[in-house]
This record gives sequence, C-alpha cells and structure tokens, in this order.
Amino acid sequence: MQTNVKQVFYFNAAATSIGGFLENSYRNVPTPCSVALSSSGGAVTSQTKGFAFEDGLKESKGGIKATSAYTSVSGQPDRQNGPWIQRAVSVVEGFSLLDRITADLLVAQIFIEHPEIGGGPRRISFAGTKFVNLRVDNKPLLPESKPLGLTMDATLLPPDQADVDAYNQDAKVKPVLKWPDLTSYARTQGQERILQKNLPDWGRDRFGWIADTRKNANSGVEGYTLCSLVKKIDGVTSGQTFAHCIDLPDVGRIFLAEVTIHPFAAHLTMLRAELGCSISGHVSAAVIQSNGTTMPPNVDN
Repeated sequence: MQTNVKQVFYFNAAATSIGGFLENSYRNVPTPCSVALSSSGGAVTSQTKGFAFEDGLKESKGGIKATSAYTSVSGQPDRQNGPWIQRAVSVVEGFSLLDRITADLLVAQIFIEHPEIGGGPRRISFAGTKFVNLRVDNKPLLPESKPLGLTMDATLLPPDQADVDAYNQDAKVKPVLKWPDLTSYARTQGQERILQKNLPDWGRDRFGWIADTRKNANSGVEGYTLCSLVKKIDGVTSGQTFAHCIDLPDVGRIFLAEVTIHPFAAHLTMLRAELGCSISGHVSAAVIQSNGTTMPPNVDN
C-alpha cells in the first residue's frame, strides 16, 4: 500500500476521427474510431479503415470519406506525486469532404503536463500537429507556398515540433507553453484578427468577444477563449478567407486547427465545417480534448 501519496490525478482525455450531423432530414454522421481515457490513466488506441458516409450525398456532393483513422489517448505520472503527463492523438488519412476539401493527413496532437503541488501552471504542446497535402477544389495549400499558402502559428506550434510521430506511442515531448501564456496569446491573436482588413461581418460577430478588452484580460470570457494553430491562409481563389477560415461557395465555412481553451482543458479540432449549401449541418475531423485535475486540487495553476 502506498503511504506517501499526497495527490491523486483524475485523467480525462478523448479523441475522435470524424463526426457531426446533417440537417434537412436530420441524420448523424457516424463517428468511427473514438477513444476515451480512464480516470486512472493508462492508454487506449483504436484504428479503422475505409470510412465513407454518403447518405444522400453520393450522387451530388461526393460524401464524407477517409481511407483510415487512428486515435490514441494516454496518461501517466512522471513521478509518484506528479507531474502527470497526458497525451491525445487523432489522425485521419485520405480525408474528403464533398470532394471539395481533401487532405492526405489531418493530425491533431496535444501533450499536457499537469503540475504537482507547487509546480506552477500546467503546460501544453501541440507538437506533431499538421496538415499534409490539404487541398481546396484540388488546389494544394502547402505550408508557406505561394500563391497558395497555409501558414502555421510559430508561437503555438514551433517549426521544430512539427515532426513528432503521432503513431509512435512512446514519443516523449516536454510541454513548455504555460497555460496563462496560452490564454493570453489567444486574446492577442484575436485582437490581431479583428483588425484585419478582410474581416467579414460574420467574423466580427463570431470572434469579436475574444479580443474584447472589457473582459478578463488573461482568458476571455469566464476563463474560456479560442485561437487557431493556423496564422493565415493565402491564395484561395474559390472562396473568401479570414484568418483560419475559408468561406467556400456551395459548401460553407471551413475552420482549420481551432483550439478552444477552458480553465483546465484544451480542445483541438483540425477541420470543422459549417455546411451552408443545399446540404446543411456540422462536420468535424481529427478532434481531441485533454483535461483532468488533481485531488486535492492545486490552487496555483
């Protein structure tokens, strides 16, 4: 029996591949390859091949497809009384949304270090998160390419962390981005985007609250905020772009690498679509979340 345990950590993490719903004769988009972590930690992995949802979509719009998907969540203590390390991964290969948005790979990955008593704030890393051959109307959005380009945010995802292998269950990453710095940067990013010349009215309505200086200076509204690992998108001629968003005619609005931040949790969605054409609904791909808390709770993180 352990007699010197000062704190117990309750793990909480989940990963999904594809999911959502369609309206106009409501139906759910099936969610294959989903995993959730036990509150005691450990590791859970799932993998699937050949997913396709074409209910009412095949003839006119091409459906929602992936050639394979992989999800994994894990959590364990670094030492007996912390810190505790939690990891969440979702990989979607051969993704296609209505034959208009495609990608060879969507990779979402989060590492969070939850501190022991007196260990300071929790820390996070998005190492290994990436898009591979993301295409809009069969035109590639290659990193930093011109005239088409997808620029990742180097503050949130440093270039030297881009190649951490999501399939390697033994991969080790030491998170360095402190939680207060993450929430503060999200607010700064929001302020910059509200000042963009190409800001549409709906963008101001949707994201203006993040930059509102009348709210909590560190974490938006009541500890919640939002940012993206994508800094900007250049050269998409078939749709209007704003920050990490693409407003694509006859499809809807596509949001890339969104991070929703909660007081003690982070949620990363690599691709989220608000469909607004003849087909309406919401679809997401490569989604992970990571949470958890110590008992007794820390008061300094």
